[in-house]
Amino acid sequence: MIQSELLEIINDLHNGEDLKRGWSYILKKIKKFLKVDGVFFAELLHEDSIRCFNSEDYDPPEYEIESSLAFTTVHSRKPIIINDYSNYRFAQQYWLDKGIKRVASVPVMFDGKVFGALQIISVSEREIKDSDVDVLEALSKIISFVLYYRKKTESSEKVLTLMVKEFEFFYSRKLPDFFDRGSLKRWVVEYLRNIVEITDASLVGFVFPEENIFAVLIKDRDKIIENFYTRLTGEVKGLEHYKIWEKSIGRILSFEMLKEWGIEPSFVSKEAGIKSALFVPVKYNREIKVVVGFGYNRKIDIDDDYRLALQNCATHLTFMLLAAKNLSLVNSKLIDVEESFLESFIHLIEARDVYTKGHSLRVAYYAKRIAEALGKPMDEQKRCYIAGLLHDIGKIGIPDSILMKPGKLTPYEFEVVKYHAEFSYQIIKDIESLRDVRDCVRFHHERCDGSGYPKGLKCEDIPLRARILAIADVFDAITTDRPYRKRLSLDDALGFIADMEEELDQSIVGRSMEVLGESYTFLKNSFEHRNFLPEEIDLIRRAMFDKDYMTGLLNRRKFLEEVQKIIAQYRRFVMFYFDIKNLSMINHRYSMEVGDKVILFTAEALKKVEGVELLARTEPDAFYFVYEGSTEAGLFVYFIKKLVKDSVVERLEKEEMGLESWKRVIDYYVSFSEFMPGKTAEDMMYECKQAKKEIEELLI
Repeated sequence: MIQSELLEIINDLHNGEDLKRGWSYILKKIKKFLKVDGVFFAELLHEDSIRCFNSEDYDPPEYEIESSLAFTTVHSRKPIIINDYSNYRFAQQYWLDKGIKRVASVPVMFDGKVFGALQIISVSEREIKDSDVDVLEALSKIISFVLYYRKKTESSEKVLTLMVKEFEFFYSRKLPDFFDRGSLKRWVVEYLRNIVEITDASLVGFVFPEENIFAVLIKDRDKIIENFYTRLTGEVKGLEHYKIWEKSIGRILSFEMLKEWGIEPSFVSKEAGIKSALFVPVKYNREIKVVVGFGYNRKIDIDDDYRLALQNCATHLTFMLLAAKNLSLVNSKLIDVEESFLESFIHLIEARDVYTKGHSLRVAYYAKRIAEALGKPMDEQKRCYIAGLLHDIGKIGIPDSILMKPGKLTPYEFEVVKYHAEFSYQIIKDIESLRDVRDCVRFHHERCDGSGYPKGLKCEDIPLRARILAIADVFDAITTDRPYRKRLSLDDALGFIADMEEELDQSIVGRSMEVLGESYTFLKNSFEHRNFLPEEIDLIRRAMFDKDYMTGLLNRRKFLEEVQKIIAQYRRFVMFYFDIKNLSMINHRYSMEVGDKVILFTAEALKKVEGVELLARTEPDAFYFVYEGSTEAGLFVYFIKKLVKDSVVERLEKEEMGLESWKRVIDYYVSFSEFMPGKTAEDMMYECKQAKKEIEELLI
């Protein structure tokens, strides 16, 4: 019976659609299961605020005070039993009036993140025993596990929603005339207003000093206050964003990091009550062009995914404005559609993705030659050429993290990339001189069998120019090296095109084979190499996706890949797991800046240890590495733990003077797994994590 009741509680926790709304229901079940007088869950909203849910009909203050038992539990991260609540130093009158005599409180935490405290109360003479606390801790682990993954899901959904809504904004609005300040102001303000809404920011600031564009939007209750400047003013000079641009600070800064760079909070931030912020500088041609700031009047956790989403917002805005400027120039010059000007503009766009450099020019050439083979007049050939130049212009709106990824895209990433055809159309649709090519650009990824995008058109509904462009685009893609595959030979490529019987218009393919072969040979002889990406640049590019952004160490994917290579050679080695103890506590007590230093100093110390190979940062507070030396693994644990700790403590004592002894703060869990035939890299990582848990349990 007890087991079934516990399973029912676990099932409710996992399947409840809204935990907050269902807390009373869940807590009443726990109360019945534990046979106690009441159960409470004190949810940690942020570092100085706790909200209380309970199994009874109590109506306590909405937020707990900092001297409460819940706060003590959260910050100590240890169970607390109070068998005489009336003499407890943090006893609250509200609960004394309710007749509470005994309380047990345990932290609800998972993977170093604390979510609150789970508590049971007694109003009778029954003492709370250690066995009660053991069961309470077991339940808290279940709750923390559910909350952790629910938070992760919510974070992913929030980032996805932000990106999708941002794309929707771009695709639903044409770019402004950059030289019409009224049009430009309306577009920038509308974009920033959109960002305020979808990020729930209290303030969004934007400076583009080179073009004298400065904007700040502040959310004040239900209205948004807009400030837009087209000249430098004293108020603008005081903005954090402007000072970051002025000092040429190229890294992303949080609100707490401003002092490190000698920047004080602006009058605007103080008026808006900003407590958390992220300032994102955007570079173009190695210069900081734009700085965008996202401010919040509450403490928030800006995790890596959300940071990347905000960074993408800033980058998109910058590139859209640069595109608007160049397109405004194009529109003013394209009276007779100057192809050379368009080619120069496309060079600017493709500079962002060196792997596809020259792609649009080649596609344009193939499309023109196919139109020629079909007997189309010179003007029609010219239209096909221009469509080829512009067909991928919409990739300016695709995040770097996707566009520049060296491996195959995930299904979600591919869905994002598919936006580029529609985006290309939206960019050029209102340019009168490009009216004849816009549908060609929009539908160049449609396929005759209806499997293409964005509309899933069948062959007869796809414009002829788009069907021509599709063949040219596919042919160049398969005859050019890409990060995830090598190019096909000419014969194989022509065979591949011929085999796409259902996707490509075969009436065009049949008449294109000869000119595609001729054009390929002509272009091949016109350039020294078909692969436009120098090997050294390719190595740098791949490293961006193989390494941890903060430490420069391998990331988890690359670490697993390299370990599997060692396993394939049947070499003897040991995998070590090196975990920073209490990093969340360090972040909370001393600041995230200090926490970042602990991570970096630990990484640097590990790099210097002889025998450490394939060092990787796979979690915010943990590292893995491989050791092939002769020292026994258990002895190596003691050696490396002491060496790294001494190094990190020494550096912290020099840089963070005036704080308590770092020897009492810095410590590590170190576990290992020895290779045996049959084990995979994943198996060994799992063994390391399990060994770490066993160490933790022994120390509790």
